[in-house]
Amino acid sequence: MIGLHGYGGLLLGSRLKRVSEGLYAGVDAIYRAHGVHLPSRCFPILFLLRDNGPMGITELATQLGQSHPAVSQMSRKLLRHGVVAEKADRTDERRRLLILSSKGTALMGRMRPIWQAIVGAVDELNATTRVDLLGVLSAVDGALDARGFAQRIDDRLRPREVGTVEIIPFEPRYRRDFKRLNVEWLEKYFRVEAIDREVLSHPEDRILKPGGFIFLARHKGEIVGTCALITAGHARFELSKMAVTERFQGLRIGHRLLTAAIDQFRKINAMELFLESNRKLKPALTLYEANGFRYTPRPKGASHYERSDVYMVYRPARPRALKGPVRTMR
Repeated sequence: MIGLHGYGGLLLGSRLKRVSEGLYAGVDAIYRAHGVHLPSRCFPILFLLRDNGPMGITELATQLGQSHPAVSQMSRKLLRHGVVAEKADRTDERRRLLILSSKGTALMGRMRPIWQAIVGAVDELNATTRVDLLGVLSAVDGALDARGFAQRIDDRLRPREVGTVEIIPFEPRYRRDFKRLNVEWLEKYFRVEAIDREVLSHPEDRILKPGGFIFLARHKGEIVGTCALITAGHARFELSKMAVTERFQGLRIGHRLLTAAIDQFRKINAMELFLESNRKLKPALTLYEANGFRYTPRPKGASHYERSDVYMVYRPARPRALKGPVRTMR
């Protein structure tokens, strides 16, 4: 028979629960043997009340990382055993706080020898397994606080979605999508200005006919991202109208649209590629910098966007020349 060990990380939660249940069962057995009939699961509440003073259920739930109903249930059990008591919050009479009762204080004092033995057993377990169990748990706990497990799984599933995204040129049937995505982005961060409304309503006349380009990201028939090169005269182009719908962000669609625009700029041998942006759009600015755009003082004349306070020009780093003579293999 194949046990849980055979499934690796797929059943990590089940194996952790099995270990946890074994630890709880062992401690509960010791407690009962010494006349303590409270389950060990309740004692974290007692520790918090002893060391922090009166606390509400919500605060306890936050500190324990458990649900409000679960903490409420344990609190009722502690109240029935008389080891905690309730008192009104001085700042809000409607709010009830839990405090350690005199019986609870006496219990905590009586438990010290047992807890010392438990700590010793944990130390022995660490020595036997050569694993700093508490250190590992703290590290895992912190990592999951920083980035949840669901997000970590989703990040690994997303690359599959990336393969189904294609970058295509503008087609008249996608005119509404081009406008919709950009208006959606503008309304989220700024507002739709008059120049935006004009360009987005007439993309063929304002972008394509003067010699510009529009790139679209399509996912299973749905347009999920846009980008444009707008001619600014004298072989200069503005990178503009970059937008990716929110539910598809994180798939590097913006990067692929930007790459398509830069490739097109190089293909036509234009002189300059620039963009205007805003300092609060930090992820976008990071993307631009990573792909060769550099902060540059704005040329004379005001920007045609009220929201713009950043001006960048495409200046990719050139490969370093090799120093000294080049040796060839013979």
